[in-house]
Amino acid sequence: MKTFKLVGLKIEQEIDQEKTIKKIPLEDGLIINLEDGENSWLIEALIPKEHQSYFEKLSETKTKIKVLVTISKKTNAPAHILSKVKTITPLENHLSILLDGRLLTSRPIHDPEELLRSLMGQGLIGEDLLKTFSENVHQRKESTKL
Repeated sequence: MKTFKLVGLKIEQEIDQEKTIKKIPLEDGLIINLEDGENSWLIEALIPKEHQSYFEKLSETKTKIKVLVTISKKTNAPAHILSKVKTITPLENHLSILLDGRLLTSRPIHDPEELLRSLMGQGLIGEDLLKTFSENVHQRKESTKL
């Protein structure tokens, strides 16, 4: 097993047949690669109590959710994990949410318009959108040179 610092947590949700991204504020968090050959990961997030009813509803309905987790540095691209809520533990000032899931393998996006839509779907706007788009395009150019 390998443990990493969780620095970002977003949940993809579909409202009225439109996908949106819900950003969950983190107080702290860990993500563990179980290294079981099945791409299994455990995510523990320490979040504000105001999100308790949202996660309880996900837990009760056993809904699988696509989470976008940023590992180690905020500048890293998020990993996409199809997960479900395993436990919700109320603490004095926060909630501890435990999610388990499987890493979704991502295919590289070659169409610039598709890449832009994907980044916008992750909630990026303004300078953050421009910077991330430019980095992705630059990385793609470098990888095709190899």
